[in-house]
Amino acid sequence: MPTLNAPGRLLAALALNALIALSAHGEETFADATISEQQARDIAWSAGLVHVEEIVRLDDRWEVAGRTAEDDEMNLDIDIRNGRILN
Repeated sequence: MPTLNAPGRLLAALALNALIALSAHGEETFADATISEQQARDIAWSAGLVHVEEIVRLDDRWEVAGRTAEDDEMNLDIDIRNGRILN
């Protein structure tokens, strides 16, 4: 099996580092993905709200306040990364 000379080892190391960087960048982009305010509203409506009175983004969640068809108050916390209702 042939061994790599110094420039060959350097090129191999640079190529490996580039692959690792691209891979990490892809994970970072996915991890930073968030749902929009409109998507949070849609989730709230599907959970029973017919009127959204307030929607606020706080750190890792959307806080949505509104009313149901029966005019009951409803508050929802929605995970900003995946849209899961937290309460």
